[in-house]
Amino acid sequence: MSKIIGLNVSCHDTCVAYIKDGEIKYVLEEEKLTGIKSCYNGNALPIKCLEILKNKEGVTLSNCDYIAYSNPIIRKYVKDNIESFNEKTFCYSHHKCHALGSYFTSGFTGKVISLSIDGKGNQSRGKIYLCEDGDYEQVHSLNISGSSTLAGLWGCSTRYLGWTQLKDEGKVVGLAGHGKFSKEIYDTLNQVFYYKNFDFGPPEWENLLDYSFNTNNSEKFKDNTYRADFAFTLEYFTEECIEKYLIDISNKYPEYKKICFSGGLFANVKMNQFINNLNLFEEIYIHPAMSDAGLALGAAVCLANELGEYKYPKKLLNSFFGESHSKSDWDQELKKHSNNLYVSEYDIKKIAKLIHDGFIIGLFIGRTEYGPRSLGNRSIIVRPTDKETHKKLNERLKRTEIMPFAPAILSEYVDKVYMNCKSKYTAEFMTLCYDTNPEWLPKIPAVVHEVDGTSRPQIVKKDSNPHFHNLISEYMKLSNIPIVLNTSFNAHGEPINNYPHQVIKHLLDNSVDFIVTEDYIINKK
Repeated sequence: MSKIIGLNVSCHDTCVAYIKDGEIKYVLEEEKLTGIKSCYNGNALPIKCLEILKNKEGVTLSNCDYIAYSNPIIRKYVKDNIESFNEKTFCYSHHKCHALGSYFTSGFTGKVISLSIDGKGNQSRGKIYLCEDGDYEQVHSLNISGSSTLAGLWGCSTRYLGWTQLKDEGKVVGLAGHGKFSKEIYDTLNQVFYYKNFDFGPPEWENLLDYSFNTNNSEKFKDNTYRADFAFTLEYFTEECIEKYLIDISNKYPEYKKICFSGGLFANVKMNQFINNLNLFEEIYIHPAMSDAGLALGAAVCLANELGEYKYPKKLLNSFFGESHSKSDWDQELKKHSNNLYVSEYDIKKIAKLIHDGFIIGLFIGRTEYGPRSLGNRSIIVRPTDKETHKKLNERLKRTEIMPFAPAILSEYVDKVYMNCKSKYTAEFMTLCYDTNPEWLPKIPAVVHEVDGTSRPQIVKKDSNPHFHNLISEYMKLSNIPIVLNTSFNAHGEPINNYPHQVIKHLLDNSVDFIVTEDYIINKK
């Protein structure tokens, strides 16, 4: 059995994974350790990630058995830091890492399709794999030089709307719910982008798109109505293209009833809901780190599979593969603020009452989540019952969010609150939306899209996160609501916070009212 380090370095999403004897031990993202969003820190080396592996596990590039990576950019760095480079390093294609990282964490048995799509990898914009009980075969690739990309279309559109590419695409998804269909915008998109026979085109899509919108229509993007209609029509057009693609896939491989998705395109939770509701497949799964943050784990999984140490798909119990901080770490940090902070012992009933009374609670418990979603360990939680919470939280956190905040819901109540609840496993990682049961709309307005009535829930199971499940259950005793609002513990422009000093700053800045750790309840004097 082996110690495998997986690496990814690219223009965004530098990350490191560690698999020991076929078990995922760590998956670390450099942005959460530096406090700098990856879109502002391109090609960052995984220095802090590797430091944690050394300090926590005693494993380094030199003493591990194998190194797997997904991008040649990292090759020189690895070669400069180890001996026996050729004997212990293995490089896998970008989209193989995406697709197999998703498949091997899906837990799916039998015949499964794994599909990846993003802006671009080394030579491809996406791939299709046919998988069955641990075996796999690539059957299609979107060659960069001969294809276009829906993910790139969203990146450019985010920029046209004045937001940051590779960071704010979710704002476009949220804005779409406020617009309406525009035939003019649709016709323009249709002229510069198409899907046909398993391929997206034309290859020169970016120049055509930039000319059609950024050059000819740049002034229109200052108009709020046009912006919303553009986002709505972009979402509509994207769903239309992906539907045609998936129908072709389903027709060609009708015996494959489950499908895995990966790549940045599948960060679009509304599109994922649309796919789920098509009923072309019995179940869908979106990798929790669908972006390039999934590549390090994907590379390590590819190698572990080849070595016979990760033979079959496994379900993830949770996505808590990051760093944790001990009671002594907190005690050391709290000493610096003894004149400013009250510290009391953890009391679940008191915390539930604080939530029920409308306070903003920051949870900092256990290990940091892997991927873009906070799932109860690095979360800000609030009661979901007040419509004005969206505005209040944005002001307190200095954010400009358009996408509704997400509900974290006890698994036992999902079918009561939401409709058409297929693919519940992937919803544990907050990767798709559901329609909200109409009778619940007035009860939980803070976590429902005000226009279309959808929610992006995190399904909380007791075995995957007992602390969070117990806390929501305690709140439910007071409120009869099995849901709390859950948003990531960070302010505007920050990655999810990873250190005690970061979240204490938010308490001192009045972004949150209380911080809750495994041991303490902390608030300002």
